[in-house]
Amino acid sequence: QEEAAACMYATRERLLAVGVTAAMVGALLSRRRVAQGLLALSRLASSAAASPTAPLSGCLYRYKHPSWPAPLQAFESPAAHAHRKYCVYIGGLTDGLLACSYVEALGAALDERGWSLVQPVLSSSYAGFGCSSLQRDADELAQLLRHIADREEGDAEFALVGHSTGCQDAVTLLRTAPPELRCRVRAAVLQAPVSDRESQTVEQDSDGSRGRLLAEAEAKLAAGEGEALLSQKYYGFVPISASRFASLVGRDGPDDLFSSDFTDERLAAKLGHMGLAGQRATAPSHPGLRTLFCFSGGDEYVPPSVDVPLLARRFVAAAGGAENGASALILAGASHNLAKPPRAAGEVVAA
Repeated sequence: QEEAAACMYATRERLLAVGVTAAMVGALLSRRRVAQGLLALSRLASSAAASPTAPLSGCLYRYKHPSWPAPLQAFESPAAHAHRKYCVYIGGLTDGLLACSYVEALGAALDERGWSLVQPVLSSSYAGFGCSSLQRDADELAQLLRHIADREEGDAEFALVGHSTGCQDAVTLLRTAPPELRCRVRAAVLQAPVSDRESQTVEQDSDGSRGRLLAEAEAKLAAGEGEALLSQKYYGFVPISASRFASLVGRDGPDDLFSSDFTDERLAAKLGHMGLAGQRATAPSHPGLRTLFCFSGGDEYVPPSVDVPLLARRFVAAAGGAENGASALILAGASHNLAKPPRAAGEVVAA
């Protein structure tokens, strides 16, 4: 009942936010009533900040590239703000809005520091990842940054917070987005940067189905049928293409960015642009980039054989070291999504 009430309350807040935004665009309400509505939403946001589990207020809006057949959506919090700094939160596989339990607290902390929280709904969100790719995610995220920057008439800065595969998205975005957009990204937090390939070894493949699926995917790729669906669904419910499965499970594909068995040179090739020197190699006017690799010490998707402290140091070195803005944090005993222990969420928000 409490969850249902919270859901109803969150829905009411979102409808209020969308209603106020529509009123501003369509001039359906007087300026005085719009101001009153924005003030009310601001008060709701302030009261929500008092509780880490309180629902977020915000504005739901569309963004679209001219070549797309339909727009995507993003949820921006709080509903009323004058910020010019935006933190884009990117969840992992099967995630969408409110991907992790700490997102509400993160939104409140950002607002106090003059930042807005933006949660995009990508075409890969929820069960869509099986027929998508990191590059498509990066292109959609780049369009979101462009949409916000244009709205602010060029006066906007960004930070990226990626969780799980959201980390790979952030890394891909900062490698492939146009220089003028990358120069606006001043910070990146990679929370749970885990190798999908290595995580497969955590679960036993007693019947050999994973190997058979990879062989099927590679055969389809060799035949030029990378977009064809495999005979078995990922996680048992997600239709997945041959190219995406091979990327997630095969070695050295687009998704394979964080594996511990890569050489230092290979990691540098994959992560070197996550430091300032790496960015300035292709965007000479970049004003500065800080990257935090945030590891969960009890991550259930990391094999026991992986030396996490050593891997953290290697990632920092690959990104150019502390002198180029790279650092690492290990949350002792924390799970993959920081659902436990209770202090883990607070630690990452404070970081």
